[in-house]
Amino acid sequence: MHRLGHDHAAEYWKLRLDALRENPEAFLTTYQAALAKENPVDSTAKRLEAVSNYTYGAYMEKQLVGVVTMLRKEQEKVAHKADILAMYVTASARGNGVGYELLKRAKRDAAEIGIEQLGLSVVADNLAAQHLYKKAGFTCYGIEKNAIKQEKKYVDEIHMVCFLFNEENK
Repeated sequence: MHRLGHDHAAEYWKLRLDALRENPEAFLTTYQAALAKENPVDSTAKRLEAVSNYTYGAYMEKQLVGVVTMLRKEQEKVAHKADILAMYVTASARGNGVGYELLKRAKRDAAEIGIEQLGLSVVADNLAAQHLYKKAGFTCYGIEKNAIKQEKKYVDEIHMVCFLFNEENK
């Protein structure tokens, strides 16, 4: 497991497309919108190199099987916070602790660079993800009703936070 850089853009993009196709309910971006992007690997490479972007990849048998992004907020008054985004573990790698280890790495690096809290949102019906986030030290602080609308169907989102310098989250 390590931080991904521009050299990983192609394999990251492939996994991202798999994630959007296999679990569309978990992401705001649609598979079709992703396919329509111009030069997606190049733009992914630039994002992976951004100063505020920390994207981690987990490998099994030299295959990228999981990713998570920690995106530090850039405005001075909220620079102590970062968001956890684009979390995905392939179906074949689930249940092996990959997601937990990705979050653990993001939390460790966040603390090292002075991040005090991590936030994330998860669709309300993704109980497995909620369980993972709770295991990793996140707690729910709110539910946003009808947060996402796709094809006339609404989905609620659960907002969670992890305070990194609380004793129970170390």
